[in-house]
Amino acid sequence: MAAMDLNKMMDRLNNLIALDIDAVGAYEAAINRIDVESLRMSLREFQRDHERHIQDLTRVVVSLGGTPRTKPDVKGFILKGFTAVTSMMGNEAALQAMRGNEMLTNRTYQAALEVEWGDEARAIIERNYSDEQRHLAFIENALRTRMWEQTPAQP
Repeated sequence: MAAMDLNKMMDRLNNLIALDIDAVGAYEAAINRIDVESLRMSLREFQRDHERHIQDLTRVVVSLGGTPRTKPDVKGFILKGFTAVTSMMGNEAALQAMRGNEMLTNRTYQAALEVEWGDEARAIIERNYSDEQRHLAFIENALRTRMWEQTPAQP
């Protein structure tokens, strides 16, 4: 397999960073509108995973001599806005919005693994993708079982 051009590699890593920045914002919007504490706790944990992804990917970009992304791209504002608007409709809508966001991050991380990376970058991308799969599975299960109906809302 041919090695990826360094600039292209940093662009791909920065796109993943932007996606994780977007996800942190989208989780914040959803968490602020969900009234079931156990769900909020899980989403907060997933948000922390995305913050760790940003730190780990930033470290790789810096080690390659690049400048890491620090702001979301335009898509991020749309993602966060969409999550905020749909989240106003309650727990189910907030989780559906987050399912859409996690499906996007899963596809993006999966695609990133189809190219050649150095060992450190590949290990981080694989670990992040594993987190994304776990997030999506949790959200899909919460929607399927209507988890918010089984737990009393918190005041």
